[in-house]
Amino acid sequence: MKEVTLTIEDNKFETFIEFMKTLNYVKVSKNEFTVRDFQRSLKEVKLMQSGKLPKRPIEKLLNEL
Repeated sequence: MKEVTLTIEDNKFETFIEFMKTLNYVKVSKNEFTVRDFQRSLKEVKLMQSGKLPKRPIEKLLNEL
């Protein structure tokens, strides 16, 4: 199986995804990282640095990605 990363204009994205879903040999997975996700992650890092949140091993972090 092959994997492809595409860059699609915002205004064409949903149309493109809907088309891709019509192809029975294509698996569509949307991985979006929003500003809210970034803000939450930054807050967690600050809590870890201050000792208020336990740090996680890098292996666990990489497995989540």
